[in-house]
Amino acid sequence: MSDQKYNLESFYSAFELLVKTAKKTVNSINENPSQLVKFCNIIQQAKENRIHLVGMGRSGKVGMLFGEMLKNIGYEVSYLGKSLAKPVRANDVVIGVTGSGWTNFTTKAIQNAILRKAKILVITGDEKSLAARLADSIMIIPRGYVRSTSSGINSTGKTPLGAPLTPLGTLFEMTTMAIGFGIVAGLREDSNVKGFNEGINNILTAVDMTLHNIQKNETSVRQFINAIEPYSLRPHYNLFIFGSGLDSIIASISSIRLSHLGIHVKSTYDWRFRKKGDLLISISGSGVSSRTLEQVKSAKQSKMKILSLTSFPESNLAKDSDILLEIEGRHEEVSSDFREISDMSFFIPSFEYAAAIALDSCVAQIANNLGITEESMRAEHANIE
Repeated sequence: MSDQKYNLESFYSAFELLVKTAKKTVNSINENPSQLVKFCNIIQQAKENRIHLVGMGRSGKVGMLFGEMLKNIGYEVSYLGKSLAKPVRANDVVIGVTGSGWTNFTTKAIQNAILRKAKILVITGDEKSLAARLADSIMIIPRGYVRSTSSGINSTGKTPLGAPLTPLGTLFEMTTMAIGFGIVAGLREDSNVKGFNEGINNILTAVDMTLHNIQKNETSVRQFINAIEPYSLRPHYNLFIFGSGLDSIIASISSIRLSHLGIHVKSTYDWRFRKKGDLLISISGSGVSSRTLEQVKSAKQSKMKILSLTSFPESNLAKDSDILLEIEGRHEEVSSDFREISDMSFFIPSFEYAAAIALDSCVAQIANNLGITEESMRAEHANIE
């Protein structure tokens, strides 16, 4: 679809809704910070024990982001259900991430952890759910946008303009990502609340700046969307999305949503099946990640189209890309591959959050452009845990 045939209202609507929801959730937490403090205290009391994360789908990936950030500040972290999962023992902490609060694998894992005398923390959208009722402390995150129609019927999962923002829990997942990063910032400070707000402010500032830059120059985001959109109509071509470190988790989170558009999104395990005409989306805040650049190099050799997201428009990644989407948040052109853990302990993943918001907003715009409904997106979602 050409630039002239659509505006970016669905992109902006999705972007602003995701950010607005995060800000409202932060305000709600600050109105009664005791729950945040309790949540942080339980984690801090487990400093000599182990933290276990559990969740399914995109919720599980957001939990992994939280876990990787906890590792940066000295916690031992394990992911339940993964091949290297560690045993749950008394006084360990299990953190469940589930929008509905009823996800079977997550609730079963929590119940088994209780039998082993672990402490339970749950991030969920339903305080009356099974997971919430099993928890020692909960963090409530909004699950979805709800609006009343003229007939009185409630509609969930759409932006105010009606473009699909789901299936399932985009608002929950994106907001949980921000709140999780804020909690980690809070754990680094004597005042959990002060550290939480400072971390959140850094993240939301990067997002606001990204949106401002896009509004000033819409060409790049239009080109980005126009490059992805045809792959929803080309089942014989593949889309790969790649990043290194935390960016690899953002890539995984975004790949799930892109697949809901009917795009043939392939895992990086299937990189050997790449061919001319396929699409690669590369994510690197620094733009100099060696693993990401190697992926781009091989994509160019295969005559693939290359899109990138980075904070540095003059970086090697940007120069090797066909289309660049500049995302705020990274302030040093240094790859995480070369950072020491001492450098990472105060790291704020502002770029990662802003990139995730931008990519989900692109999905909303493409869905609107092609008339893809929430129901058809939901039909593309995995239906067995």
